[in-house]
Amino acid sequence: MDRMVVLTLQGSHGGQASTGAAHWIILRNAGGPSKDVPVAASPFLIGRAKDCNLVLPEDAELRAATSRWHSYLVERDGKHFIADGSYKPLPETGRRKPSITGTLVNGKRIADACELQEGDLITIGPWNIRVSLRERGPRPSEDDGIFRQVAAAQSRKVDTADPRIQERFGELHELVCRLAQIRDFDESLAALLSYSTVKIKPAESAAVLLTTPGKGFEVRLAWDRRSGRVSDFRISESLLASLPPDRSYLLESKMRDPSLSQSINDISSGLLLPLWAKGERLGVFYMDNRRSGQSFTDQDLYLASAIASLISLQLTLERHAQLARIEANMSRYFAPDVVQRIIEKSRGEEHLDLEVQEKDVTVLFVDMEGFTSMSRTMPPREVSKILNPYLGVIARCIQSEGGHVNKFIGDSVMGIFSPDPGSSESKPERYAEQALRASFLIPYGWEAEAKALNLPPMRLRMGIGSGRAVVGNIGYSARLEYSVLGDPVNVAARLEKLAPPNRAAVSPETRRLAGSLFEFEDLGEREIKGLGKMQVFSPIEPPASDSSVGKRKRA
Repeated sequence: MDRMVVLTLQGSHGGQASTGAAHWIILRNAGGPSKDVPVAASPFLIGRAKDCNLVLPEDAELRAATSRWHSYLVERDGKHFIADGSYKPLPETGRRKPSITGTLVNGKRIADACELQEGDLITIGPWNIRVSLRERGPRPSEDDGIFRQVAAAQSRKVDTADPRIQERFGELHELVCRLAQIRDFDESLAALLSYSTVKIKPAESAAVLLTTPGKGFEVRLAWDRRSGRVSDFRISESLLASLPPDRSYLLESKMRDPSLSQSINDISSGLLLPLWAKGERLGVFYMDNRRSGQSFTDQDLYLASAIASLISLQLTLERHAQLARIEANMSRYFAPDVVQRIIEKSRGEEHLDLEVQEKDVTVLFVDMEGFTSMSRTMPPREVSKILNPYLGVIARCIQSEGGHVNKFIGDSVMGIFSPDPGSSESKPERYAEQALRASFLIPYGWEAEAKALNLPPMRLRMGIGSGRAVVGNIGYSARLEYSVLGDPVNVAARLEKLAPPNRAAVSPETRRLAGSLFEFEDLGEREIKGLGKMQVFSPIEPPASDSSVGKRKRA
């Protein structure tokens, strides 16, 4: 018997498919759309790393109980095994590594690969997972015989105004109401395919096949009437790509000259319908019949057309939700104004290009004193405990004063104060003032954060330069970075090395632009590598009226 492993999450936790049937995440104390996680790949990796097939939640508490690659399942000769640790050697060591707390099967820690049996309980850190072995659904044919015969059949173009379609829409009311209650898109598609195999009698298998630019078709989700989800549905991509995208195809009669695999699966007839949204071909809604010998009819085609419309709607909603998540994630890597610029251009169907402008800017560099030498003696995890909170404080301080973080370079941060992308305004005095205000906030913010987290106190140094610079998309057509090039960048980077502890060193131009808003200490004329001699200043106090920053103690 060909069986597959299904992992059932215990307790209040649930699972959610992320990028396909072989990739899931555990939702902690959130129920989740599914308790069952099918093991649809071999090896099937479990751990906190994002490339695992079952991704465990990530936080400070769980990092002490679970590993990035904690354990894995493999299938050998029809048997299923679980083993502890990483499946591949770790990049940093070149060796496979056991998990931090071990993997338990029925309460016993395993040392070697352990064969899984029905009802076994796997324990990984705080997670308990029950094992069940289920019969696989029928595997559709690898060859394209069924697709070729369906494509060779009479083509149809469905008229949505046809009264026969109107008569059958009444059957969809219950389904539409059910879809309105489902929040997970994967489960919505599963409900649609399940409904198809129940209401359309010949349809014993159904699948949503998506077009992927440059890659052809891929299976978004497949369903079998008897066994539910099918994890290894296979298709003929070349045939699907050759079909007219606006036509439905119906094979009404028993297949002529079926292949061996088609005979084994007893495929009788098939149905293909296009999936469209806003003039774009999304993919294909596919159904076939096996075992019963029934054939699809015109009535089936009309109902299937309505279901295809609902599938198209679900795919469109899913795409919009994905774009919203992408926008949110981009905001974690780029400044809000840069993200907004990218979104505006994308919505207008414009391509981002190598557009640059010369603008007035002020650049702020921040660096942690002695961090490089200290990090050489610390394990990576301890380094990240200092570096991540530090970078977070710096970014928040820069953004709170109207700037944006352009780069993280180890422990060095480059912030830019300039006009918004696409703007023609020029207020150089304001950009200098914003950078100087940020330079007062940063040391106080980091001191408070380090104290709250019981981190060692470490002094910061900052450099600020102002002037005209090239601003915009730098790089080449396949890889762009919104950045700043010019003297203000080089000056700020050099001055940061000359700054007093927990203070900033600024250029004469920044000092001039600040006017009488700040008091400065003259640090004298200094030799700036690559730039010659320059008078260097350090701000001592912000404006007395600014209560949000407060008075700065003299160093």
